[in-house]
Amino acid sequence: MEFLKSNFLNTTTQLSLSTGSLTSSFLLNRDLRRQFVSDLDNNDLTTTTMTISFDVTTSVSRLAIMQTNVKAMNIFYNGSTANTFSITTTGSTIASQWTSNSETSMYMRFASVDVTSVTLDLKTTQVANSEKAIGWIFISTPYFVLDRVPSAKNYKPIISSNEQVHKLSDGGLRIHTTGEKFNGSIKYANITKSFRDSLKTVYDIKDSFGFEAFGTMTGWTDQVLYEVVWPGNFDFFKFSDNAVSSGFSGSIKLQERPY
Repeated sequence: MEFLKSNFLNTTTQLSLSTGSLTSSFLLNRDLRRQFVSDLDNNDLTTTTMTISFDVTTSVSRLAIMQTNVKAMNIFYNGSTANTFSITTTGSTIASQWTSNSETSMYMRFASVDVTSVTLDLKTTQVANSEKAIGWIFISTPYFVLDRVPSAKNYKPIISSNEQVHKLSDGGLRIHTTGEKFNGSIKYANITKSFRDSLKTVYDIKDSFGFEAFGTMTGWTDQVLYEVVWPGNFDFFKFSDNAVSSGFSGSIKLQERPY
């Protein structure tokens, strides 16, 4: 599990696209039902290119691509195709180049690299000759990698639905869903002062940050990566088991931000 800096891709003015500008804003939105889609690039001999530029040199070490249909693609930085990322997440490749990708979502970890831009060349699609599509791109680096995974009973991820429920005259119900957001809670006991202080650093941000649970390059079906806030109190100053030597206990509350 990781607490990450907010997405470094946060405005469409950072994007330079060879096609598909009308759907470019969907690359910034966690709603994966709305995708960036190329326009008239439905030919596997045509490459769709997108470049994400940064105002200042930025250190990045995490990159997620979610809800995509791309089969062959290259990802590189600072404008040179030779500058590929050396991926440490276990997967089909250790360089950010794919010839036969079959994953729809992937979470990449790599050593921190100082970049001014990141470019994606989308070459072919999993169903041949389709428009290239991506639901969300998240680029970041960690504030803090949690050095201990909570037990299953102490990690509770929830998709909270905002609904309008209408009861009709015959007793039936209709539901109008206006939105869905991630909510999560994590409880820890017996953590060290160093762990507690790292959590406090994230809590003190008082703004949105990224939360990633179990991101991987293959089989990332739960896709738990959200930009969240940590509302409420920080309660990790209490001692576990009423003993100073037992470390600290507390809970983390995470709620997805609006887009």
